[in-house]
Amino acid sequence: MKNTKHLLFLNVVLAGMLFSHPVHAEKMNADTQDLVIKKMDRVLDLMDRKDPSWIPTQQRLADVLAERARTRFMAEVEANCENCKGSKDDRQRAIKIYETLLTEVKLNEHGPILFQLAHLYEMAGQQDQAIALFERIIKEAKAKSIDAGIVSRSHASLGDLLFQKGKFKEAKEHYVIALKDKNLENKSLAIYNMAWCDFNTDKLTSAIDTLEGLLKDPTKITKDTEAGSNYDPVFHTDIVRDLGTFYARKEITIKEIARYETLTPKEKRKELILNFAQEADRVGQKQAAHLILTRYMDQPDLTKQERLEAFVRMAQVNYDRGETGKSTQDFAKAAEAFKNTDCDDSNKCEELKKTMKRYVTELHRSKKVKPDQDLLNAYIIYANTFPGDKEMVQRGSQVAMDMGKYPTAIKLYRTIAEGRTYSAKEQNEAMLNEVAAAEKSGDPVLKKEAYAYFLKNSAKDEKYYEVRYQQAYQLYQAKQLKDAAKMFNDLARDKNTKADLRKKSADLALDSYAQLKDDEAIQENANDYAEMMPANAPEFSGVARRALMNQVADVANNPHSTKSELKSVMKTVLKTKLDGAKPDERILIFTNLSVVAKKLGEDDVYAKSLYALINTPETPEAKKQQYLEQLVGYYERKLDFKNAYNTALKMNDSKVSAKEKAFRLGTLADLADINPEKHYKEALALGISGERALVIRERLVLLSSNPVRELKIQSADLRARPSMLNETTLLVYAKTGNKAGLQSILEMKEMRKQSANSFIRKQEFYNKLNEFQNQIAKHKIDDGSDKNLTKGITQRMKLLAKADQTLTESIQTKDITAQLVALNIVAIENQRFVKDLSGADMPKGLTAAQQKQYVEALKAKSRPFLMKAKTAQTKMNELWNSSPALASLARDYRMARPEIQKLLSREMQMLEELPGRGKMKTAVEDAYGSSSLSARDLASARKSVSENPDSVKDLENLKSIETKIGHPLMPSYLEARLNHIQKGKSL
Repeated sequence: MKNTKHLLFLNVVLAGMLFSHPVHAEKMNADTQDLVIKKMDRVLDLMDRKDPSWIPTQQRLADVLAERARTRFMAEVEANCENCKGSKDDRQRAIKIYETLLTEVKLNEHGPILFQLAHLYEMAGQQDQAIALFERIIKEAKAKSIDAGIVSRSHASLGDLLFQKGKFKEAKEHYVIALKDKNLENKSLAIYNMAWCDFNTDKLTSAIDTLEGLLKDPTKITKDTEAGSNYDPVFHTDIVRDLGTFYARKEITIKEIARYETLTPKEKRKELILNFAQEADRVGQKQAAHLILTRYMDQPDLTKQERLEAFVRMAQVNYDRGETGKSTQDFAKAAEAFKNTDCDDSNKCEELKKTMKRYVTELHRSKKVKPDQDLLNAYIIYANTFPGDKEMVQRGSQVAMDMGKYPTAIKLYRTIAEGRTYSAKEQNEAMLNEVAAAEKSGDPVLKKEAYAYFLKNSAKDEKYYEVRYQQAYQLYQAKQLKDAAKMFNDLARDKNTKADLRKKSADLALDSYAQLKDDEAIQENANDYAEMMPANAPEFSGVARRALMNQVADVANNPHSTKSELKSVMKTVLKTKLDGAKPDERILIFTNLSVVAKKLGEDDVYAKSLYALINTPETPEAKKQQYLEQLVGYYERKLDFKNAYNTALKMNDSKVSAKEKAFRLGTLADLADINPEKHYKEALALGISGERALVIRERLVLLSSNPVRELKIQSADLRARPSMLNETTLLVYAKTGNKAGLQSILEMKEMRKQSANSFIRKQEFYNKLNEFQNQIAKHKIDDGSDKNLTKGITQRMKLLAKADQTLTESIQTKDITAQLVALNIVAIENQRFVKDLSGADMPKGLTAAQQKQYVEALKAKSRPFLMKAKTAQTKMNELWNSSPALASLARDYRMARPEIQKLLSREMQMLEELPGRGKMKTAVEDAYGSSSLSARDLASARKSVSENPDSVKDLENLKSIETKIGHPLMPSYLEARLNHIQKGKSL
């Protein structure tokens, strides 16, 4: 809405000029007004009220008071003096006189007084009374013959008052009536106000048409004064400015922009176009604001300062449009224009700076959550333009830090550091921020430059030494250890460095030398530090001693060190005096000693060094357990299971469960031929399961003094692995031969398909075969008499029939040995029977023909037995040449442990004693006749492994011998050793 205070002021001015009494139209200054009023007051004091001049004089006094009230009111408005009372007193006095005069003057003279009184009410803020008087004038116009001009002006003034009260529709009605008077003064003002009535009642088109109509005819843009009606450039400017406001209430197009520019007075064009752009921007028409600003910047007479301001506004508009990229470009142009502009108006330039600053801060606020390159560019531009604005430079630096643009942050911090307007404290703070940004970047080049710049320009205060430390630390991280060591060493020796920083520098100097493997430098400098820093002397002295030990360790740990060098090192360590040495130094010494001794194979020294480490009270418990573990491993490598077991007993590693410890102790005890029963049983009680539990149970059976009884106890679990139960049963049988005791085991369903049953049963069958073989071999045919001969042949034939039956039974056993023995019996005995028959004496008294007949009869009788013998022999030859079962038996015998070989040897002997030739016959004989291994062979193999623990060849040889004649657990143990070696590990 149009500013009502502005209207009130304008109406007051016009009222004073137009509605004072015509007789006294000449202008008086303030002093004249005061003089006239004083004189009139004196005259009236002396004048009788009945005097004919009293009423005119009173009316003249009221007119002058009203004029002075108007003049004073204008001065008060211009001075913004709300509490000034001069104008108010004059108004109240004038009102009182006018109200009195209405009761004294003639009716037809009321009009001018009423009009003046109404305007005084208006000036006094008594709008309701003013409205009532104007309405009274209009209403009583005919009755009191009020001048038509006063009536028209009353309509116009009433329109102004109603306008001020927001009654725009009613106001317009009075303006329309007033404008019918062709002689109405200041008609353009009434038309202007009428346009605002339309605007405020949403008749935008009418409002625009009205203002455009005024602007198209500049003669209407006038102000009526005492000197007459004149063109009013200020009023013209107001109308154009308000037209921009009206345009902004609808979509502004290029058409409106062009018309606006045309209607704008040339001398005010720049100002008004800029105002139009601001209004479009204010109501949110950013695109229009952009176009208007573009037209503004095309004005030929723009000053550098005005162009600068336009760039700033354009940047803001583009930002509001969401065109942050273009906005930043415009902002850059504004900044460039600012730098190229000589500010002749410092206030204006300061305001532009604030505007540019506000632009950047608003942009920052909108992108606070996710700052981007446009925001950072804006800060950079601002900082380059106003490098003395510390707050904005720091904000820009922070944005760069948040975005990870550390080089940019560093440049902005450098702006402060190099700025002449900043204090030394602010510059130092900026350099520290630069260092922080460089460090956060992780860029070694940036860090190096930041450190160097700071150290060059900073005072040697506390931060100076901290940055020197960081500079040295950068070299340290970059593995430029020689330079780092030197810088740390310098800091450590500089008494101006804080104590804690000296200590840290000394530590890192020593660490740098350590990485350079320069133990000589460590020793020398550590001793110096001990003197320079007494509080840390014990620590540095210890470092020096350890450096000495490290020089020894270098030789010990060098794979190319000769045996002579190692021995020399060991002697040096053994001669080292440990007086005054701290526990950790003692630990280091014995550790080095153990390394050297192990390399040299000096078992006593190695073991003693480990025992020394274990017996050192300060050795952490975890380390002690580690050293005990090493000792156990050492003894295991030497196959000294007894010492391994005794050492393992001392271990109490919380990381190893009780059941695992019990299992390991049981295994070591078993391998050391120490009764492992309690450990095995403990492991089972603690819940050890799986394959290892079954192995334990098997060992408990085989180690038991009553293996049959123990097998019955353990069979409930061993039956889960029928093959293991079968093996254990065979071993128990081999040890005890107690078939009856094992009968319950053999009858288990899990054992039905296992070899133990058939193996044990066939042993009885072998006994039966041996008995029968002896029986039939002993049988003789007595041919001393026919009776005896007949009897002998009959008995022999029965035995041969039994031999056939035995062969049948051997085939049913599916045992190759039984079959070959039975075949051999059939072949030999049938052949012997044929021989016995052919060699028997013929009966006496037979003729030659009968003898021939007898011989033919014998041949016929013996022929089947001869064929049977040949058939059996042929079958034996086939089996000796190609029987897979014989090949398997020979192989099993070779690989079998002594306990099993004892059982198999009977079969092997039986087979070896059988006649025949063939590939399988040779295999059996070779297996059975292979040279047996002795305890001496076993001891020799163990010694080789003890002397060469990592020799795969020796380990495999020992494994082979242990498999045949050694400890039952050794093969699997050695297999594990071999796996460790193949994986690059060691016990």
